Amino acid sequence: MKRSLIMVFILFMILMNSSNIAEAAEDKAAFIRKDGLWMKENEVERRIVEGSNFSYPSFSNNGTYISYISGESNELWVYNRVTRIKKKVFDGQVKMPRWSPVESKLAWKSENMLNVIDLEQPASSFENVTLGADSYSWTPDGKGFIVSASAKLEPDGWSSVRIFSVPADAKGELKKVKVITTLPKMSESFFAVGTTEFKWEKGGSLFAFIACPTASMSADTNTLMVVSKDGSKKKMIGKMLNHPNWFQWSPNTKDLGFIKGIGRLESENKRLTVWDATSGREVNLGFDGYADGDFTWRNEGDIVVSRQIEWGWDVPEEKRSKPFLVQVKVADGSAKKLTKPGAGEADVYPKTLPGSDVVWVRTGDNNLSKVMRRSHSDQKETVWIDGLYKGEEFSNWASVLDLYQAR
Repeated sequence: MKRSLIMVFILFMILMNSSNIAEAAEDKAAFIRKDGLWMKENEVERRIVEGSNFSYPSFSNNGTYISYISGESNELWVYNRVTRIKKKVFDGQVKMPRWSPVESKLAWKSENMLNVIDLEQPASSFENVTLGADSYSWTPDGKGFIVSASAKLEPDGWSSVRIFSVPADAKGELKKVKVITTLPKMSESFFAVGTTEFKWEKGGSLFAFIACPTASMSADTNTLMVVSKDGSKKKMIGKMLNHPNWFQWSPNTKDLGFIKGIGRLESENKRLTVWDATSGREVNLGFDGYADGDFTWRNEGDIVVSRQIEWGWDVPEEKRSKPFLVQVKVADGSAKKLTKPGAGEADVYPKTLPGSDVVWVRTGDNNLSKVMRRSHSDQKETVWIDGLYKGEEFSNWASVLDLYQAR
């Protein structure tokens, strides 16, 4: 009898592990069409929420849940892929919904209050974490947050942006909050009133972010910064636009890729650049006469970037180039063209799936776009998702598309 129980237990564990492997192997996307929120798993599509005016779909860490915003940023919902049940978790102004990297916990901002809810506790309601949050990100262990507090205009000028460590269970208790670092005050070389999200390098010892000045100035130039976990070290890396998708850590090294360059025109003076946090060495991977944009690390040695022939305001609209994708080698900057979009089309927002397949958005002159896919640089591209809807007041591709565990 005892031996039979052991065999049953072993068989159960094998099945569980097989299930987990199969789950991890599935490529998943959550995306918006005109008629609702859709999900794709490998090659199977289904509409999971019917309606309109949805935005920011996002998978939980284990892929069980998909969060999304309904209406004019005033309702936060969560859809369970297993039970196919949707649940409203918050009714009010919603900003920056972000999942824990290790658990089924969802955080978001309402005004300047940071909130969190544990979806594994179905009967529980959300909890307040801390007030005064400008931007935030989860820590790699999921036990807390890095939170920035915006600067304020005071009689003697702007105050400094401060960055805090806040445990997820702070519940508004001030004694649990610790200052990590304070950014420099306004000067001729630096000015910031807020930050973007924080992105951690693989080892969890450094995080990067963009320090942003006031809105009008931020449209032209911002400062990419890196700070150590304990705040003892901070460094200004370079000037760039306020595009959070334009800075990404390498998946396996301490290399930080970013699009360097000032000026609000994205088609001019923008160069793919890699900064090595270990040596402090910076490498320009751009190409003369071309401007770079969205990119993804395919691996630690190759980057896929959206690139176009440079043009300025003086170039007539009908002669302005459209972006295409190239694969760039970090070692020497050599590039190979990957895509040739048709007339009026642009290839943007590349992402790398867990199996190293590259997917990207091919957009045209209307509000409907496609998600393209390619396994290897020498293989033919295919349409993976058609009819992606960006809407009339579209702001960024993350508002209509999320790719599970993609970089």
